Amino acid sequence: MTTPHLLIFGLGYSGLRLARECLAAGWRVSGTVRSADKALALRERGVDAHEFVAGGMLPEADLASVSHLLDTTVPDKDGSAAPPEARRLFETGMRPAWAGMLSSTAVYGDCQGRWVDETAAPNPGSAQGRARLAAEAQWLAWGAETGVPTHVFRLPGLYGPGRCALDAVRDGTARRIRREGHRTSRVHVDDVNAALRLSMAAPRAGRVYNVADDEPAPNDEVVDFACQLLGAAPPPLERYEDLAPTDPRLRFLRESRLVANGRLKKDLGWTPRFPSYREGLEAAFAGKTEE
Repeated sequence: MTTPHLLIFGLGYSGLRLARECLAAGWRVSGTVRSADKALALRERGVDAHEFVAGGMLPEADLASVSHLLDTTVPDKDGSAAPPEARRLFETGMRPAWAGMLSSTAVYGDCQGRWVDETAAPNPGSAQGRARLAAEAQWLAWGAETGVPTHVFRLPGLYGPGRCALDAVRDGTARRIRREGHRTSRVHVDDVNAALRLSMAAPRAGRVYNVADDEPAPNDEVVDFACQLLGAAPPPLERYEDLAPTDPRLRFLRESRLVANGRLKKDLGWTPRFPSYREGLEAAFAGKTEE
């Protein structure tokens, strides 16, 4: 039986965590990063990492053996740099059986607190959302051109060990901001990777999936819960209406949408291990998820 070989454009927070899962399952994993130093550091830890250079080859990766391809990079206003590279690699012999990209629910724009599923027309109101939508179009076009089953996974706020409200409370950067009636969807990184693995096992060309937990919640409620777990005093409560126009948190609180995950459950039998922020933060606090 041929060993599966996953190539990840972007060995960052989610990509590296997926790489470790696949390696533990006996897969071969290659990936790209933005600097030669980071690539070297990851190779020293057993990850087949390479500096991303557009138009450059990845000779050590043995591209003909790549069976799965994932883009976790953050696109700019013109989209992602990964699809053109994937097109070039396909021309040189890469033939994956599955491809996917991590996008963002920011592509939906402001839904005024309504539930939104994959049938909704994208209407991004932010530069981030427009960049993600451009990258989605690139990847879906690549899939149509090559015949490789290609998928889009739209994520809301991503969190997990080392990147959650607990860490913000510990390092003093947590903020409790209340916008009346505002709730935000989230998803744990391990639930994202579980969705990816399920999709790899059952490709559906051109499919778009929302990957979100079951319980959207207000920002201040999540921070309060993290403080309770840590026995820490909560930071002062701020009002959305009082934030300065340049406040970076405005980008997350200006738009309001509740992300539905029914398609992922129906198509792939996915069930979130962390159905709300409570289970996710409790697991991180108890050390039940690997750092």
